Amino acid sequence: MIRANAMIVVKAIGLVGKVFMTRLVGAEGMGLYQLAYSFYSLILMIISGGLPTALGMFTAKHTARGWRLFKIFSVFMILTGLVCSVLTFWFSTPIANLLGYPQLDFVIRCLSPAILAVPLLSLLRGYLQGLERYTAIALSEIIEQTARIGTLMLLVPLFIQSGIEFAVGGAVLGTFTGALLSFAVLTAFFIHNRPSVALSPPSSRADLPLVVQASFAIALTRLLIPASDFMDAIIIPQRLQVAGVSSKEAAEMFGIVTGIGLVVAYMPTLITGALTHTLTMKITADWQNKKYNAFYKKSHTAIQVAWVWGLASGFFIFEYAPEISLFVFGIQNAEIPIKSLAMLPLLVGLREITTSILWAQNRKKTPFIGLCTGVLANFIILYSIVAIPEFGYTGMSLGIITLELIATGWNFKTLKLFQRAKSRAGIVLLVDILVFEAILIVVTLCSKALSSLGWPETVHIIVEAFHYCFWCALYLKVRLKSVFED
Repeated sequence: MIRANAMIVVKAIGLVGKVFMTRLVGAEGMGLYQLAYSFYSLILMIISGGLPTALGMFTAKHTARGWRLFKIFSVFMILTGLVCSVLTFWFSTPIANLLGYPQLDFVIRCLSPAILAVPLLSLLRGYLQGLERYTAIALSEIIEQTARIGTLMLLVPLFIQSGIEFAVGGAVLGTFTGALLSFAVLTAFFIHNRPSVALSPPSSRADLPLVVQASFAIALTRLLIPASDFMDAIIIPQRLQVAGVSSKEAAEMFGIVTGIGLVVAYMPTLITGALTHTLTMKITADWQNKKYNAFYKKSHTAIQVAWVWGLASGFFIFEYAPEISLFVFGIQNAEIPIKSLAMLPLLVGLREITTSILWAQNRKKTPFIGLCTGVLANFIILYSIVAIPEFGYTGMSLGIITLELIATGWNFKTLKLFQRAKSRAGIVLLVDILVFEAILIVVTLCSKALSSLGWPETVHIIVEAFHYCFWCALYLKVRLKSVFED
C-alpha cells in the first residue's frame, strides 16, 4: 500500500505541474512538451526495458547474486545511457525534424541529460524492490516528482520571455534534476542500509542470461505503448496538416488532447491503478496456492470497484468538462476532447484489473494480443479520420477510445465476463448507470435552484461539484458495502 499511496501523491503533484504549465505556455506549448516526451519515453524504454523489473524479481529470490548483477547492469546502464544521451544531444535537430517541429531542437537537447540519469535510477529502484525497500522507493518517487515540478515552476516563467520552445525546454529539464536528486537520496539510503552480501558465494554463470531473457520478455510488452505514443506524435500532426490545419494549430490540438484531455481522463485511474498494484500480488499468490475461491472473490470485487468508480468519474468528467477546461487549465476549446474521453476511466480501470487477473493466471500473452490489436486499430483510425477536415479531435479521441475498448473487450472475452453480463449481474450494472444519471439530474435541478442566490460563478460550480461528489460517495458506500467491510 505504501507504493500505491505514493503513486497517488506523485500523480497529483504531476497534475499540479501540468495545470501550471498549461496556463503559462498554452495548448501549443503543451503540444510541443508531449511531442518531445513521446521520444524520451521511447528511448527510455529501449535503454532500460524490463531490466529493473527482472532484476527486482531475481533479487527477491537471490539477494547476494542480485547485488552482483546490479553492479554489472549498472555499468551497462551508465555506458548505454551516456551514448544515447550524447547521440540525442548531437542529433537533436534531425529528431526534431522527424517529429515535424524544428523548434523542438532545444527541448530535445534539454532532455538528453535525463536519458543518462533516469535508466540508472530505475535500475536502482528495481534492485531495492527486490530487497523489499518499498518505503525508500516510495519516498524517492515523491522527491523526484517534487523536484521535477519544482524545476518546471521555476524555469518556465524565466524562459517564457525567450519563446515557448525555451519554456518547454526548461520544463523538461526538471526530468533530469528530479532523477538526480532522487538517485542521490536512494544512494545515501543504500549506503547506510546496505545488505551484507559482499562475502556471499559468487553468482552462477546462468544468472546473467536468465535475467536478460526475462527483461526482454517484459520489455516486449512494455515497449508497445511508448512506441505507439511516438508513432502517434509523428502521425497526428502530419495528418492534421493534410486536413488543412497549420503547424501551430496542429501542435495546439495535439497538446489539448494528450496534454489536457488524457491527463484529466487518466486522473481517476489513480484509484484503479493503486488497486491493481496491491491486487496483483494477492491474487497471484492465491492462484499459485490454489485458493481459487479467494482468487475469484477478490477478482470479482476489483472489477466491481473499477466499474462503479469508472462510471462515477466518467459522468463527472463529462458533466464538468467546460469548467475543467476553462477554470482549471485556462483553455476554452478543450471541452469537446475532454468530453470525448470521459469513458476512459471506466475502460482503463477495467483493462488494468482484467490484465492483472490474466497475469495472475499466467496468461500474459492474451492482454498483449488485445493491446496490439487495439494499437493497430488506433493507427488506422488516426491515419484515415484525422486527415478529414473538421474531424481532427474526433479522430484522435475515437482512436484512443477504440484502443482501450478493444484491449478491454479482448480481456473480457478471454475471462468470459460477457456471459456473466447477460445474467442478473447485467441488471445490476444497468441500475448503476441509471443511478448516476439520476444523481446528475438531481444535482442539475438543485444547481438551478441555487442560481437565484446570486453567488459568484466559481463558488456556484464548486458547490455543484461537491454536491455531485457527495451523492456519488454515498452511493459508492452503499453499493460497495461488502467490499469496504472486507
